[in-house]
Amino acid sequence: MNYRETEILDAKTLTGAGTEVIPINVKEPISRITLQWIITKTQIGMNSYPHKDITKIELTDGSDVLHSLDGGQNQALCIYDRKCPTMNHGQYINANSQRSLYGIDFGRFLYDQVLAFDPTRFNNPMLKVTFDSDVSDDGAASGTLEVWADVFDEKVISPIGFLMAKEHFNAGTPDSGYTYVDLPTDYTYRKLLVQGYHKAYEPWYVINSVRLNEDNGKRIPFDVNCEKYYQRRKGIDTPVEEAVVVQATGAGTAHYLQATDYWSSLNVIGQGAGDEAGMGASGRGGYFLLLPGGSTQLQGTQRGWLPNHCFQFPFGVQSDIDDWYDVTKVGSLRLRLEEGTHHDDQRQAVCIQQLRRY
Repeated sequence: MNYRETEILDAKTLTGAGTEVIPINVKEPISRITLQWIITKTQIGMNSYPHKDITKIELTDGSDVLHSLDGGQNQALCIYDRKCPTMNHGQYINANSQRSLYGIDFGRFLYDQVLAFDPTRFNNPMLKVTFDSDVSDDGAASGTLEVWADVFDEKVISPIGFLMAKEHFNAGTPDSGYTYVDLPTDYTYRKLLVQGYHKAYEPWYVINSVRLNEDNGKRIPFDVNCEKYYQRRKGIDTPVEEAVVVQATGAGTAHYLQATDYWSSLNVIGQGAGDEAGMGASGRGGYFLLLPGGSTQLQGTQRGWLPNHCFQFPFGVQSDIDDWYDVTKVGSLRLRLEEGTHHDDQRQAVCIQQLRRY
C-alpha cells in the first residue's frame, strides 16, 4: 500500500495531571499525527470545554520545538485547515465516554507529498502531551490517551519541508488599551490564529480589534474589528457543527461546546415523547445552560463559528506554497491587540503556522 496508519501510543490510562512523553519511533515520512483523549463522565453537564483537559501538545527534537499548542488552539487550527465541522465526538452524558480529537497536520492536506514530517532528518523527535483529567468534568480522576500516525508506506516522496505551528504569545489582558506583540520573521507564514479566551464569552469580548503592521507602520496588511471580521468570514469559512447528546437536570445544566460566537445555536430533541429542553442563557462563548423539560436524554446539533475562541488570519492561497507571506523580507513585524470589554479570567494568545523547509 502507498499509505498506512500506525500506532504511536496504544490506549493508555493517565491519572490526574501530568505530561506523557512519547518517542516517535517511525522512520517513514508522516503526514498527520492524531490524538484521542477519552474520559468517562461522572455527572450530567460539564465544568468546562473538553479541550481544557489537554494543556499542551508539543513535538520536540531536543531543544527544538516543532509544534506547541494547547488543546483548544490545536483543534481550532485543524478545523480551519481541514474545513471539518468539529474535533469532538459530542457525547456529554453521565457514565458515558467523552471523546475529543487533536491533530498535527504536517501538510496542506492528508498525504500531501510536498510537505510532510521526515523523522530521519531529526535526532530524537518526541511527542509531549500535558493533561489534566478533571477540568471538563471535575469528577473524572483519569483519562485515556491514544496516538496514531498516517505515514507514507510504499509511496516514496521527497518533501521539501513541513508545517510548523506554535503558540507565540499568551498573557492575561490589560485593564484597558493595547497589547503589542512582536512577531518572528524567520519562516514564511501560512496562517495566524488569534485567540481571545474568556469562559462563556465570545472572543471579541477579550480582543476587540487586531492590526498587523510591517516596519513600524510602513505597511499595514490588515486592521480589523474582530466582530465585524468574523461576520465577513461567514462567507468564506466552513461553520463549526457538533452533533451532541446531552441531558438537563435541576435548575439547569451547563454545557460547553466548540463554536464560540454569540449566535451559535443548540437545537435538540428529546428521546422520549413530550421531552424538550429550554435554554436559560444564550450560547455565547459556546456556553449553554439547559433547562429540563423532560426526563430523558436529548440529541441535537450545535452550529456556529469561531472554534475554541479563535479567529484565523490566512495568508495567500492556502494551497499554494509560493503565495504565502514571506516575512523574511520584512524588517520588523508587530501585532496590535485592542482590549475588549474587560472581564476576569481572560487570556490573549497568538499562534503562528509556518513553513519550515528542510
